[in-house]
Amino acid sequence: MKNIFSVFFVILLCALLSLAPAMAEGGVILDGRWLNADIQGNVTEDTPTVLKDDYGLFVNKDWILQAEIPAGESKTGSMEDVIRSLKDRQIALMKDDSLTGHDAELVHKLYALVSDWDYRNAQGVEPAMPTMEAIRGIDSLEALTNYLYDRNNPSRFYPLVMSVDTDLINPDIYMTQIGTPSLMLTDSAEYTERTQAGELYQALYEQLGMYMLTRLGYSDEDAAQVIENAFSFEALMAAHIKPTSTHYQADYFTSLLNYYSPEELEALAGGFPILDMLQAFGLKVGERFLVTEPDYISALPKIYTEENVVLMRDWMAMKAALSMGTLLDYETFKQMKTIANTVMGITGETSEDDNALQTVLSLLPVPMDNLYVQVYCTEQQRQDMLDIIADVVAYYRVMLENVDWLGDETRAKAIEKLDNIRVNAVYPDVLGDWSALDFAGIEDGGSLLAADTAVNEYVLALQSEKIDTAVDKDKWDQLTMQTAQVNAFYNPQNNSINIMAGILSGEIYNEDMSYEQKLGGIGTVIGHEISHAFDTNGSQFDKDGAFSNWWTDEDYAAFQARAAKLAAWYDGFIPWEGANYSGQQVQTEAIADMGGMKCILAIAAQQKDFDYEAFFRQYATVWRMQGLPAYLITLVAQDTHPMRYLRVNATLAQFDEFVDFYGIREGDGMYIAPEDRVAVW
Repeated sequence: MKNIFSVFFVILLCALLSLAPAMAEGGVILDGRWLNADIQGNVTEDTPTVLKDDYGLFVNKDWILQAEIPAGESKTGSMEDVIRSLKDRQIALMKDDSLTGHDAELVHKLYALVSDWDYRNAQGVEPAMPTMEAIRGIDSLEALTNYLYDRNNPSRFYPLVMSVDTDLINPDIYMTQIGTPSLMLTDSAEYTERTQAGELYQALYEQLGMYMLTRLGYSDEDAAQVIENAFSFEALMAAHIKPTSTHYQADYFTSLLNYYSPEELEALAGGFPILDMLQAFGLKVGERFLVTEPDYISALPKIYTEENVVLMRDWMAMKAALSMGTLLDYETFKQMKTIANTVMGITGETSEDDNALQTVLSLLPVPMDNLYVQVYCTEQQRQDMLDIIADVVAYYRVMLENVDWLGDETRAKAIEKLDNIRVNAVYPDVLGDWSALDFAGIEDGGSLLAADTAVNEYVLALQSEKIDTAVDKDKWDQLTMQTAQVNAFYNPQNNSINIMAGILSGEIYNEDMSYEQKLGGIGTVIGHEISHAFDTNGSQFDKDGAFSNWWTDEDYAAFQARAAKLAAWYDGFIPWEGANYSGQQVQTEAIADMGGMKCILAIAAQQKDFDYEAFFRQYATVWRMQGLPAYLITLVAQDTHPMRYLRVNATLAQFDEFVDFYGIREGDGMYIAPEDRVAVW
């Protein structure tokens, strides 16, 4: 479900936190190869730039020296420029009173609720008080259970996640999936061995929690105790939740394949009333359940006890208070933003329009998406993408046909999968229908909290209706993939390549670019996404999107050995002193970067008088970025993508076309001996 809690932390948490890392000083190259040019201030006028030693820095140094991180933001770059362009268009839609129809009415009604500070200030924090008072009144396990059962309570946080998605083995059917709850420190391993990132998360939550709880009526002493109890309850849960590192292991998807009937699920949960909780949450009981971590569910009777009632109550109080922070009056909204910015080291503030847009997009993704398609999308954009995708698929087929380490049986399956990739380009043919949604606006005495509740209930009902029904793989689900986002992705569960309209601007794509620039921008993005069909995750799903082993044992062992070599190479990078880099964490994205580049270079080789200089420079330009230190801490701790300076240098250095074009030789920083290269495909 999309709710304001998650969006609040898109606004604030992606920016985190309190302590800056010990970054390389004076441009010191710590990993022995390339300077981390992504860190603001790490590149100076005196930093040497030699094309053959550090191509990304050579191309982008002038931009880096003049780049300024916008007020209220944690980073800037080519991708961020595209995001800014998209936001400007969406803000115009949000404020355009000339737009008509139900989608426009919903957007305008919500925008009025968000932007009228006099109205919000008159309500103050009162809309949140019934929730906080109800939670504070919980004094027994029975009272806690009754609170979670009562659908009239808008802020209910369960010690598990209940959602609806396609079956991993049979992607033609929707089913209910039971997962583990999100943790404030993000990773269960943080509760036994705290890292730099974990310390920063805790600092942020403690400061935000203290402000919100006292703002909502708790004394300083009581608020401090609630925060302590909330972390203690998370430690109880974390003891039974697998650490994030397991998500990057080769057998991760296999570990998720745990199916239960309703009766078996009840038995697994022991004394924890899991089916009653499911229905209280708003989902019907289906024929089967996929349980991602059975050991956690079987541990719930030991966690959900009379002894732990106060801890869980205070955990819910903390979560509820934070979830409402941006939906109340100006004082609360402003102070929450100020705390996050101070902790993060962010200077300045984002605009009122930006702030309003975050909330409107979080609650009305489909109506906003429909308006964007109607106003900004063109058939020419879609045809351009379809043409490039067709070229990439065609050359990827040739590439697969000529991979020397792949056996004939596996090769045939890989090509069959490629030939069956579904294409979703730019925008859907049929727009999403949210005509049944409504909520009270200002004229009816509504509030943002009430609107948030109405939207969540509406979306939950849509999800519940899907359970045990057939999946329409040709339908573009705008709830999960809005076209108005700066994104492109491969979905292994329906074997589809998805290129969103929002990414088509700036340095990534525009109609006036040369062919080489288009390939260096959106072309490599498309190649990257199609490569995901054959990375360490995508390779485990077949042409229909089913989790299935279509490899011979020999070929799969060869594939894993190549992937392990790549991961080990990335392990050796040191983005700053004291920071560990996880090759396994970035493995799938690095495989896709290199696979996509190989595919686009194959296309380039077929072109007469191809301008490699324009192509390589455009690729380096797309991935330029400057970020604040605290933001980069969270990036290295969580992001599955390599840092951007590595997306340029580590990718290009794998290919003879790059090395030969620039005359790079042994001893140059951009030189990697052929036997040491790590591109999987």
